[in-house]
Amino acid sequence: MKKFTSVILLAATLFGCAGKNEEKGALRDSLMQIHEKVMAVDEQATNNHMKLDTLLKQRNLPDKDSAEMLSKNLSTAEDAMSSWMNHFEEKKEWTDEETIKYLRSQKRLMLSIDSQLNKAVNESDRYLKKIKK
Repeated sequence: MKKFTSVILLAATLFGCAGKNEEKGALRDSLMQIHEKVMAVDEQATNNHMKLDTLLKQRNLPDKDSAEMLSKNLSTAEDAMSSWMNHFEEKKEWTDEETIKYLRSQKRLMLSIDSQLNKAVNESDRYLKKIKK
């Protein structure tokens, strides 16, 4: 009976570890997929930011206040992405639970940055299209 109980406990422990590793892998993969998507939007934000900065150098820019605000919003969103990239660090010494908690929080943060970048890019796209007309 003791051997049977020991085998069951060992199997449960091993299965639990495998489950945690799968969860960590799935979270990491999901986070990196979001990151790749956000990087493409960040590139568009950089392009729009450069266009707006060029326009802001013109003396007779209509609705200059809007262009300045949009440029600031793009800058803030780009800074958020840059900060995330500079501070993301999954540490090997963390427990499975700590790693899972960290990856979940980073995924939420990346989704927030995604929303912030998309909003800034969409608003600046509309402004730039309006100016072109």
